[in-house]
Amino acid sequence: MVDVLSEESALVLTGIIITFISSMLYTINAQGFVHRGKYRKKEEAILIFLGATIFLGLITPVINEISKLIILYVPVITIAGVVLMTTNFVLHYSIPSWKQTSTKSLLIYLLGLFLSVLGLLISIYV
Repeated sequence: MVDVLSEESALVLTGIIITFISSMLYTINAQGFVHRGKYRKKEEAILIFLGATIFLGLITPVINEISKLIILYVPVITIAGVVLMTTNFVLHYSIPSWKQTSTKSLLIYLLGLFLSVLGLLISIYV
């Protein structure tokens, strides 16, 4: 049972990591397709999207193995904190009108930091 939960957790973490990587490669919004800070033509967008899809497909098994190691050695609470902070950063990076330093954003960063440290402290002292 623990093996099944561990494997599923690794798959979830793999999906999260792949999503973060893809959000760094390109952004799709109401105005168009953005890659490396520039809007791209339809033909370029198709090539970039297909290239990113192939690249992400090729690295997914590697990321899955790394995820298994992370799940094995890093406390779940710490992983949750890091994922929360990273998600907040990626969303704010992807949506220019959202400010990284707004009160709500800073509270989310602080909660993520708290969870990360709490997980580490629990693993050290328990």
